[in-house]
Amino acid sequence: MDDNTFQPYVMPIFRQMGNVRSFAGTAFCIDDYLVTAGHVIDSQQVYYVRNGNDFHVLEHDKWIPRILPADDRLGYDVAFYPVPGLKSPLSLATSDAKRNAHLNVLCWQLKPQELLQVSTQGLVLQDAEEVGYQHISTVEHITHGCSGCPVFDGDGKVLGMITMGRTSVDAKGLAPLPRQMAQNTCWAFKASHIKRFMP
Repeated sequence: MDDNTFQPYVMPIFRQMGNVRSFAGTAFCIDDYLVTAGHVIDSQQVYYVRNGNDFHVLEHDKWIPRILPADDRLGYDVAFYPVPGLKSPLSLATSDAKRNAHLNVLCWQLKPQELLQVSTQGLVLQDAEEVGYQHISTVEHITHGCSGCPVFDGDGKVLGMITMGRTSVDAKGLAPLPRQMAQNTCWAFKASHIKRFMP
């Protein structure tokens, strides 16, 4: 399968701010859920997902978890929204990516005034078994808006989800602490941890 198969199942999320919808991040479909990074929807505002030219409201009280942490010290940054009957070609992998594994990354980016879907390749830089994240490098530089996007193999098995650009992990079980981001590197929340919190 190629990226064209998966593109309709990776969508931008918008936050309603007054009379304006502001781009907030990326979401993707697996099983009967829309999945994104928890910090993308960390306030009780109105959110929308865009499917083609249609905007669909995402009711705040339907997100799982309903109350998201103010930070990521507990080692998770993921949220789910139930959408029965999605029939997505993306599915959650049964194991995490290994070091030097080649991956696909599909996200939405604001470049500079136009919202575009960006497809690039990634490489797992290290295998940190003790934490929920893996450090990856991407061919194309991705920035704000990639949070919540899937990292997957050629068969559409989701091996992780981009959370943000970070470069170090301080302690076992804790999320990476913010640092100066190295060029074209970011952190992906592992498939095993997505599964851990999946309803």
